[in-house]
Amino acid sequence: MSQEIQKPARRLSRDQRQNLIIVLAFVALMLIFGVLSPYFLKPANLAALLVAAVPLGLIGIGECGCLLTGAFDMSVGMVASLAGVIWTMLITKAGMPTYAAFSLGLLFGVLSGLFAGVSVAFLRMPAWMATYALFQIWKGVIYILTNGEAIRMTTYTDFKYLGQHKLFGTPITWAVVIMLLAFVAMYFILRFTKLGRDLFVVGGNIEAARNVGIRVRFAQTFVFVLSGALSALAGLLFASRSGSGQPVIGDLYAMQAIAGAVVGGTSMAGGRANMAMTFVGILIVVCLQNGLNMVGVPSFYQHIATGAILVLAILVQTERPK
Repeated sequence: MSQEIQKPARRLSRDQRQNLIIVLAFVALMLIFGVLSPYFLKPANLAALLVAAVPLGLIGIGECGCLLTGAFDMSVGMVASLAGVIWTMLITKAGMPTYAAFSLGLLFGVLSGLFAGVSVAFLRMPAWMATYALFQIWKGVIYILTNGEAIRMTTYTDFKYLGQHKLFGTPITWAVVIMLLAFVAMYFILRFTKLGRDLFVVGGNIEAARNVGIRVRFAQTFVFVLSGALSALAGLLFASRSGSGQPVIGDLYAMQAIAGAVVGGTSMAGGRANMAMTFVGILIVVCLQNGLNMVGVPSFYQHIATGAILVLAILVQTERPK
C-alpha cells in the first residue's frame, strides 16, 4: 500500500502576514463606509478619492524614503504650501510664464530638502529638529508673503491644467497620473538600483553601511532632497487643483503621510519599506477621512481616527519577546 508523502504547508512570512492584514483592513474599511453611505462606493467618489490622495501620496513617497533611513521630515506641509505660493506670486507679481514659475516652485522644494539633508547628514542635527525648524521658518515666510490670504488664479487657464483637466472624459486628472508614476519610479529605485539597496542598508545598520563603503551621507541627503521635491510637487498640484495659492494647506501632512507609510508597513526604525503597501496605506488614510466626512463625523474626530490607525500600525509592526 503506497503512502502519499505530504509536503509541509507553506507558512506566510511576517511581512506577508502584515501585508495581508493591511489589504484586508483596506477592504473592510471600504465595505464599512459603503454600507454607512450609499454614495461612498460610487465611481465618482472613488475617482475623487484618488484625486484627493495626490498631495498626501507624493509626500508619503518622500516620507517613506526618509523613514527607510531611520529619519522623518516634519517640514513637508509648509514646503508644499510655500511652493504653491511661490508659483502663484511669480505669475501674478512677476509676470513669469506658468511653467517657468512652476519649475522655480519645484526648485524651492529641492533646495529646502538639500538644506535639511545637509543639516542631518553633515551637521549631524536630529532630523525632527532640523525639519521642524524649517517648518516654522517656511510658515513665517508664507504669512509674510501672503498676509494669510489665498492668491486666487481664476483667470489663469494654464495654471489649472494639471490639477483640473480631466483625462478621456473621466474624473481622473494629470495630477493623479503624476502621483502614480512617482510611486512606480520609487518602487523601481528601491527594488532594482544600487541606491535603493544602499538606502535599506543605511536604515538597517548605519555602521555596517559605512563599513562596506556605502556613501551614507549621500544616501541621507538624497532622501531629504527627494522629500522636499515631492512635497513641493504636491503643493504645486494642489494649487493647480484648487486654482489658488493657499497660505497653509499642510499643517498635518507630515503626520498623515507618516501614518500612511507606517500603516503600509514602513518601519519607523528604518531598514524596511514597501511602496505598493505605502500606496494602500495612503489610501486607507484618505478613505478614512472621506468616509467620516460622508457619514457626518466632525473633522476633529478625524484626527483621533488618524492617530488611532497609526497606533495600531505601530503595534502590528512591533516585535515582542516570545
